[in-house]
Amino acid sequence: MDIQNYEATVSRLKKQQALIESAIKRIRKRQKSSPEGSLRVEKKGNLYQYYQRRDPDKTRFIYIARKNQSLAAALAQKSYDTKLLEVLEKQLNAIKSFLRNFDPKAVQQVYAKLSAPRKALVDKGFLTDEEFVAQWQAVPYQRLGFRKDDPEYYTQRGERVRSKSEILIADALYRHNIPYRYEYPLYVDGVLVAAPDFNCLNVRLRKEHYWEHLGMMGDKDYVNHNVKKLERYSLAKDFDESGLILTFETESQPINTRVIEEKIRKYLL
Repeated sequence: MDIQNYEATVSRLKKQQALIESAIKRIRKRQKSSPEGSLRVEKKGNLYQYYQRRDPDKTRFIYIARKNQSLAAALAQKSYDTKLLEVLEKQLNAIKSFLRNFDPKAVQQVYAKLSAPRKALVDKGFLTDEEFVAQWQAVPYQRLGFRKDDPEYYTQRGERVRSKSEILIADALYRHNIPYRYEYPLYVDGVLVAAPDFNCLNVRLRKEHYWEHLGMMGDKDYVNHNVKKLERYSLAKDFDESGLILTFETESQPINTRVIEEKIRKYLL
């Protein structure tokens, strides 16, 4: 199980755990007001008759009149709750056991504990985070380039970008040690969809995100162009839109650096 799938599995299991714990609490509360005894059901012709057995050690059953069907329902619910509670508690224990014992990095630790001579002799079969990042960043690509009259903006990392807002985003990524590639082309099924401003990597999940900063939302032509670009993302087959990060600004409303930090926290850390 890779880290990304593990995180998704843990998230689903924790939600399921919360649902089960809530159900168990609700059932136990209902059990406190359950009537004594158990229910017996007998078929008489095309109808069913219900009986209450108050003492489990005795074979005597008390007929439940039709006007008192709520008692039969309560006894049936009591029996169902008992069986359901047993299953829910087993499921809850299984989830807790998995969350307590499974370690997605245990495989990596086997290799890490080897001596240097042994490491040189084995095929470890996986990449460490550092190796994965190095491999990811080493992929060659062709950037879009700049026109002669384009203003020059440079990030702390020394690369040229297209705006002061992109400097803020790039420097925030750099400050948080988020691997990124500037204007890395996105292909889906061999077709160029776009060259997003930033192609970022969540190292913990090993998941790529595409960060588009729309910095001229007051310009009608710019907006129309970018609406079409976003449509290409949405229509691209198998494109995971959960990996798309968007920020916006207008001439009178510049990008908020707190928004940049929150996007990084939410998607990339």
